[in-house]
Amino acid sequence: MTIQCLSPSAWREFRGTPSCPGVNNTTHLAKISDPTGKLHDCYVKLLPTNTPALLGEAVGWSLARAADVACPPFAAIIMVPLDKLRENMTLPSEMDEWEFCPAWCCELVPGKSMRQIHKWLYMLSLRKCLRSQDVKNIAAFDYWSDLRDRNMGNVIRSESGGYIAIDHETILHDILWPPAGKIFHERSLLAEAENELPAADFKKFQGGMVLAADKHMDALSAVRAEIERLINMIYPHLAATLTPKVTNMLDARAQKGWLAADMGVIA
Repeated sequence: MTIQCLSPSAWREFRGTPSCPGVNNTTHLAKISDPTGKLHDCYVKLLPTNTPALLGEAVGWSLARAADVACPPFAAIIMVPLDKLRENMTLPSEMDEWEFCPAWCCELVPGKSMRQIHKWLYMLSLRKCLRSQDVKNIAAFDYWSDLRDRNMGNVIRSESGGYIAIDHETILHDILWPPAGKIFHERSLLAEAENELPAADFKKFQGGMVLAADKHMDALSAVRAEIERLINMIYPHLAATLTPKVTNMLDARAQKGWLAADMGVIA
């Protein structure tokens, strides 16, 4: 699926700030118009291209959907009109002279992040979450794509009972982030499962990841051209060297048996 790059006119209305905005203090809720004119209630976060976060979100959403990982149904890159946003929230001082800023927007999913669940229900809910195939799919995707910072704040338990992944900023970590001067300490669903599940259930969790990994090669084939387009659009001056690094890494780790072997699991 092609990621649309929306003009400032697509940002229609400020709708407040989320109860759990995360570390990005520009995150807000807004009405966003897609190219057909349909309005979507979205999370929006400003992501200047001096970090790889915007590319990570776009590549991550495209690749995850192709790999059968549950994600918000609508997402896009949008140029946000900062004069309108400043009427509703304070922005970082480095943006004082900016008229527009690129942002990632994704549709709100009815439900709660796992981190928002009441504390006295959390452990029960966490184990149920970790036993679901949805979360095994997410964990396998994160392992394959070198997504470094998956935490329970960006796993949404939907009202229908499934689990949905949001926030792919730290994808392709070792390729994208150290050159940008930042390294993320690893947080993963695999580590959560090892800490929280009984040994037999943890083995089942790993087995579910191995099964999910069978979809990765086809997923990469489906969106390879889109990944190349996104890199060319966001970092045209780096595309000649960055594109093969990204696609070669994903290709090598999508090979049959790679994930099982790297985790030390007998498939």
